[in-house]
Amino acid sequence: MQQALELIGGRWTGSILLAVLSGARRFSDIRVAVPGVSDRLLCDRLRRLEAEGLLERHTATDPGLVGYSPTAAAQALVPALRALSDWTTHWRGGTGRESDTGPGR
Repeated sequence: MQQALELIGGRWTGSILLAVLSGARRFSDIRVAVPGVSDRLLCDRLRRLEAEGLLERHTATDPGLVGYSPTAAAQALVPALRALSDWTTHWRGGTGRESDTGPGR
């Protein structure tokens, strides 16, 4: 469990992974999908996710066109990432306490 939390719990890492899982494939698309992340940090996180086997990097014949796709391991994380997102919406809701709009409310 600790390994998984350290991997996806790094600053911006979960958001970047979710962006790729949601269809963002090129660096510029991912940057738009994850506002606030710097180019340098995005590049670092993409390399780490690739090294960890969660993303595959693809280079097109046109220089400079690099794309990323989620691996089967990344796809297997979707239920866990959705559960974390739901938890955040319900319990954090921007206030740090249970949201009035969460499940059962």
